[in-house]
Amino acid sequence: MPGLPSRRQFLAVAAAGAAAVALPSTANATTADPTVGIRWPAGQALPSFGRPRSLDVANLTGRPADEQLLLTTLQGVVNRDRPSIYLIQPQNEGPTTWLAELGVPYQQVSEPLDLLTRYRDRVRGAIVHDPAVPATVNVATTLAGLRDGVVTSAELAASAGLPVLVDLRGRFSTDLAAYTWAVDNLWSSTSHRLLIGLDPNVAGYLRDYAVANRAMCVFLDPATAGEGPLLSGLLADLPTPSPYLGWWPASVNGEDDGTQLTSQHGVYVLAADWCTNLTVLGGVPAPILASQQPTPTPALANKIYVTLTMTEGDNLQYAQHRMRQIWDDPNRGKVPLNWSTQPLAADAAPTVLSYYQRTATPNDYLMAGPSGAGYVYPSDWPADTLAAYTRQAARYTRRTGLAAQVILNRLNGNDIPFDAATAARYSSDLRPLGLLMAWTTYTSTSVLAGNTPLSVSWLASSVAEATQAIATASQGWTGDKPLFLSIGTLAWNLTPTDVVTIAGSLGPNYQVVRGDHYFALARQAFGLPSH
Repeated sequence: MPGLPSRRQFLAVAAAGAAAVALPSTANATTADPTVGIRWPAGQALPSFGRPRSLDVANLTGRPADEQLLLTTLQGVVNRDRPSIYLIQPQNEGPTTWLAELGVPYQQVSEPLDLLTRYRDRVRGAIVHDPAVPATVNVATTLAGLRDGVVTSAELAASAGLPVLVDLRGRFSTDLAAYTWAVDNLWSSTSHRLLIGLDPNVAGYLRDYAVANRAMCVFLDPATAGEGPLLSGLLADLPTPSPYLGWWPASVNGEDDGTQLTSQHGVYVLAADWCTNLTVLGGVPAPILASQQPTPTPALANKIYVTLTMTEGDNLQYAQHRMRQIWDDPNRGKVPLNWSTQPLAADAAPTVLSYYQRTATPNDYLMAGPSGAGYVYPSDWPADTLAAYTRQAARYTRRTGLAAQVILNRLNGNDIPFDAATAARYSSDLRPLGLLMAWTTYTSTSVLAGNTPLSVSWLASSVAEATQAIATASQGWTGDKPLFLSIGTLAWNLTPTDVVTIAGSLGPNYQVVRGDHYFALARQAFGLPSH
C-alpha cells in the first residue's frame, strides 16, 4: 500500500506528535490541577476531563458530513487539554438542554468553521478518508487522535488550507483491509483502556471522545468472518474490566453477539454511539447522591403488587437523549415508576445523572441498568475474573445510590438463568435490594442465592401489551397471598403518560409500587432479612 507509513515510521511520527500533549490518555496519570488534562486513575471506569472555563458553541445541524467530521475531531483534540468546544447535533431532548445545566459560560459562533480558525494552532493537519471505503472514517479517527489531526474530505482540507498528514484514498479495497492495517500499525500506540465502536457513516457524536482518548475506533461485526477474530484480538488486549463504548453492526443481532463476545473477554459495553460532548460533560463536576428519597413502604397485604420499569438503562446515550425527553413528561411522578439508568454516568456525564437524582419525585425510583455498571451477560464472563466486574459495579452502584439492579443474561441470543456461582457473586458483591431479570415474555418472583429477591420482568412495548401481560400473569391468583409482577416498559415506545394509563386500568386488587417497595415487600413475603 504505497504512501502509508510503515509501523515503525508511524510510531516514530506519532510519538513526536504526542510529545506536545501533557497527559496522554494511555497513561494512568493524575494531576493535582483538575482544570487541565485527562485524568484516569486506576480503578476509575472512565476518564475525567479538565474543567472548562468557557465554551465555544457551534450548531452542526444540517452541516455537511465532512464539516461534522472535521469539527467533532477538532473538538476531541482541543478538549483533551481543557474542554472548550461544545457542539450541537440533532437530539430529541433539545439543542441546549444539557448546555443550560452545566453552569459554564458560553458563546455561540454563527459559522461553525470559525472554530477551526480559532483553534488552528492546536491541530497539525488533516487525515483524509476515502469515501469509497467507509471504514477509513474510523481509521482516520484513530489517526487523528494519535497525530493531533482532524478528519475530513480532501476538498475541505484544501479549502481550509490544512496540510494533509495522511491520505487514505485508494489505499484499501475493503473495510476489513482498512481495519486490519489499523490494528497492525496503530493499535500498539492507542489507549488500551477502552475501545470505541462507531458506525463510520455517523459523522459526529462520540467521535470527539475517541480522538481525545487516543482510542482505536472500529466497527467490526463479531459474527462476520475476518471481523470477529480481529475484534477478539483487540478485546483480548484490554485489561479486565474495560469499556467498549459505541455500538455494533447488525442492530439487535449485533447486540447479542457483540455483548456476548465482550463479556467473554472481560469487557463491558456502554451504548454511547449517539452521545454528544462527553469531552465536556466528563469535565464538569456535579453532586452525585449515594441514596434516594425515602418513602414509607406500604404494609404487606394479599394484593397483586406491580412494579413498572423503563428499559434501556445500560444505554448512556439514552440517558442523555431519550430519557430526558420522557423524563420531562408532565405526567411523570403521578404513579410509581422505576427508571433504569447507567451508574457510570457518574464518570462520563455527572451533570446528567445528577439532574435525574435532583429532580426525581417521590414516585421515581432509579435502578442500575443491565447488568450493574456497564452492559454485560454475567454468565458469559470468565468465572475467574467476574469478581473484578462485580466489585467495580458495586462501588459505582453504591456511589450512585442504585441499590437495585436490572440484569440481562444471554447465551447465543437466549435468556438464561444465573448459575449458582454467578448468583453468589452478585449477591455477595453487589448486595442488592433486589434484581430484575430482563426482558422476556413472562414474570415471576423467586429467591436468588438464598437471600435476594429476583423478579423476571415481562417486556411490553405498548399500553395494550402491558395491560394484557398483567392480566395474563394474574390468572389463577386466589387472593390468599401476595403476588409480585414486574413489567418492563419499552422506553423507546412508552412514556410516563402511558404508565399512568396502565396503572389506571388496574382494579382494586392491584397496587403499583416503586422498585424499592416492591423488593422490600417481596423480602417480607419470602421471609428474607430486610436490606
